[in-house]
Formats: sequence, structure tokens, C-alpha cells
Amino acid sequence: MQRYYLASAKELMRINGTTKSALANHLGESISGAITIRAFEEEDHFFAKNLELVDKNAGPYFFNFAATEWLIERLEIMGAVVLSSSAFVMALLPAGTFSPGFIGMALSYGLSLNNSFVNTIQKQCDLANKIISVERVNQYMDIPSEAPEVIEENRPAPDWPQVGSVELKDLKIRYRGDAPLVLHGITCKFQGRDKIGIVGRTGSGKTTLIGALFRLVEPAEGKIIIDSMDISTIGLHDLRSRLGIIPQDPTLFQGTVRYNLDPLGQFSDQQIW
Repeated sequence: MQRYYLASAKELMRINGTTKSALANHLGESISGAITIRAFEEEDHFFAKNLELVDKNAGPYFFNFAATEWLIERLEIMGAVVLSSSAFVMALLPAGTFSPGFIGMALSYGLSLNNSFVNTIQKQCDLANKIISVERVNQYMDIPSEAPEVIEENRPAPDWPQVGSVELKDLKIRYRGDAPLVLHGITCKFQGRDKIGIVGRTGSGKTTLIGALFRLVEPAEGKIIIDSMDISTIGLHDLRSRLGIIPQDPTLFQGTVRYNLDPLGQFSDQQIW
């Protein structure tokens, strides 16, 4: 009986965790974009979407609660059957086999043990369901780490890059080993100090290309060469500290304006001004 319950309850907990992530993500996006939502008068649309996600999240939780009640009901029925059978057998025994006090004590302890048995099984099943959270944490523990920050035997010069030329050689990128290619063998060269505009529809790989320059995603094949140096052969700190980016969405860190201009404290006030 417990085996049947755990098989369904664990899957319901997994589904509940997945739908809860979508709900929290939508809520966070709605809060951060509240000004835009109000400007375009889309409050009703986002409210309806939020209710839809709440319903999707509440469904697995309700079914998990129903499965728990299903288990508790059958455990209580099983305990009642065992206790009733024991009382019936004691009633059929010849007089004087057991004293009335012993029979009363046995029935009293049987009732309390039944409740303890149900509570123990319920706590055990609840613990097995909560282990799903540990499984989700374990998935993040198995994610491979990024490349080392510094590779001592292959560090770029202090003034690298000097020219700023970028060359892509048969660059192919995919986000997972079994996923399709996002960039399909791009080969081109950008001269230093040139101003280049990359135009394409949504999902064409513009952001992926920028992420590849910072090695946020590693190439499946091909190379990226900046000033005659393959960026895959140097440390991430040496690479990312030499490149600059202006993101689409402005972000201010908590602290002073000076801290936002120089978060690593590498420059003096005179150099910043």
C-alpha cells in the first residue's frame, strides 16, 4: 500500500515543484515590469495568467493531499480490522482464559498503537516526499563547473587586447549536448575599432554570440580569436575583466554611485572622473 502511494506522491511533488517555479517566475516578472504593464493596460491579462498558474500549481498539491488522505484512511481501516478481529477472538475464548482487566488493557493499547502506527507511516511518507527537494538540489550539484578563472601558464599580456580585432572560425554553439545548434558554423572577422551592428529576428542567436565572447556558453566547435589569442585557452577572469558590455536592461548594485562605476576598486577617484 505504501509502495503504491509513494510512486504517485513523489511524481506529484515533482510536478508541484515545477509549476511553483513557473508561478514564482511570473510573479517576479510582473512585479519588475509593473510600470510597463500599467502603461499598456495589460493588468487583466497578467492577472488572468497569474490565476492560471496558481490553478496549475494548486492541482498537484490537491491531488497529493488526496493521496495522503487515501493512505491514512486505508491504514485506519486496516488497524480497525485487526483490532476488531482481536476483540472477536478474545470474545470466543473460553471464560477465564484472560482476565477482563487484561482484555480491556489490550484493547486500550491497541487503539493507541493504531493511532501511533498511522502517524508514523504518515511522517515517513511525508519525509519521502520532501526528499524530492534534495533531488532538485542534487541536480545543481552535478552541474559541471566553469573553466578556471586564471590559467597561469597561459595568461595574456597586461595590455591585451590592444587592437580589439575579433575573428570567428567555424563557430558552432549549442546549450546542451543533445540540443540543436544555435549558431551554425559562423566564420567572420571584425577589425579593431570598427563599429559592427548585428541584426536578426528574435532567437536568431545575437545574444548567444555576445555570451560566447564572454564564454558564458562554451563553443561546441570552432574558435573565437581576439588579437591573435584563442579565448578558450585563457582563464575566465583574464578574459572577462578585459571586455566591457552595456546590457539591454540597466542594473544598479546596492551601494554608492562610485561602487557601481568601479565595483572591484581598481581605479582612483581621479581616474574615474
